[in-house]
Amino acid sequence: MNDPKFCHNVLSIIFDDDDLPPVHIGMTERKIEPYYDSRAVRLDLLAFDENNVVYDAESQQKNEGNEHLRRRSRLYQSYIDVNLLEPGERDFRKLNDVYVIFIAPFDLFGQEKYMYTFRMELKDGGVRIFLNTHGKNDDEVSSELSEFLYFVEHPSKDNGNFQNPRVQKLADQIENIKSNQEVGVKYMRLWEELDDAKKEGEIMGREESQIESIRNLMDSLSLSMEQAMDALKIPEDKREEYKKQLEMNA
Repeated sequence: MNDPKFCHNVLSIIFDDDDLPPVHIGMTERKIEPYYDSRAVRLDLLAFDENNVVYDAESQQKNEGNEHLRRRSRLYQSYIDVNLLEPGERDFRKLNDVYVIFIAPFDLFGQEKYMYTFRMELKDGGVRIFLNTHGKNDDEVSSELSEFLYFVEHPSKDNGNFQNPRVQKLADQIENIKSNQEVGVKYMRLWEELDDAKKEGEIMGREESQIESIRNLMDSLSLSMEQAMDALKIPEDKREEYKKQLEMNA
C-alpha cells in the first residue's frame, strides 16, 4: 500500500469511483505520539488525495468486539485530526475531510453487509468505514468491492480469474511484488528470524530471551522497535519495560 498507484486502485474499488483524485502516501506503519505520556497509535496507512482528503486504511484480524473497534476508530481519527492543523491555527474550516477505513474478516455489526459507513450527524467531514470480507449483500454493493474483499481473505486463489479489471490489477501487482527477488529474500529472512526468535523464547521462557529476539529483528531486518515487538506479539503491558531495557543497553 505504500505504492501510490496501488493505494489509489484499492481506494477506487472501496469508493466505487473511477474519478478518485490521485493520492500520495503520507506514511505507512507510522507511530504517532503527540504527547510524551499519551498512548501511541500506529497507523497502517495514511494517504492524501489532490483535494487534501485524508484516508487512513487499517487491517484488523482479531475480532475484539463491536465497542472496542468503534472506539478505536474514534481514537485514530482524533490522532489524525490533531496533526492536520498548524500550531495556533484558529480557522477550523481548514481541517481536512478524513476517512478511517477498517478491513476485517468478520462482521462487526451482524447485518451481513460488506460495508458499513458512518457519517457524523454534525457533517464535520469525519467518515468511518468498516469493511467485512464475509458480507452477503452482493446486490447492494459493486461486484468489484465484493470480489476485492474475497481476494483480501483468499490472496492465493483465482489470481488469474477475477472478473473486475481493477481487482485483477491488484492481484497482478501483488504477484509482481512476491516475485521480486529482493522483496522475496526480505520476507524469507523475516519468517526465518521470527521462527528462530519464537523457538528461542519458548525454550528459554525468560524476558531476556524476548528482549534479545527484539534486538535481533531490529538489527538483521532494520525493523523499528515497535515493528519488532509487533512481529513477536509482545503484550502491551511488557512493551514499555522492554523499550527501556533496549534503550539502556543500546
